[in-house]
Amino acid sequence: MLREPEARDRAVVIELLASPEVGTYLGGPRPRDELERAMPGAPSRRPGLFIVDLDGAMIGQITLTRERGHLRQAAGRAELGYLFLPEAWGYGYAAEQWFGMWSSVTPSD
Repeated sequence: MLREPEARDRAVVIELLASPEVGTYLGGPRPRDELERAMPGAPSRRPGLFIVDLDGAMIGQITLTRERGHLRQAAGRAELGYLFLPEAWGYGYAAEQWFGMWSSVTPSD
């Protein structure tokens, strides 16, 4: 299930960004103490950011952004990104959420 970020997600967001496994794909993990200081409260809500919730617990996040034209060739294109806790890898959650998001933003025939 996708939902908006809530205060209870703070610890998992920090865990995601501090994880060496997740950080492998993001240019390296961020220091946990730096993340703790930078996020004193609930994760911020913003358009296109969704929490992936499994049985009431956050297991990852999905972001959907639209390029605003900084690069002419990319203007109007959408980008879908995702981060999942390593223990949630390999179960198809990213593909499932991607398909759901893609279906909601593309016109049907």
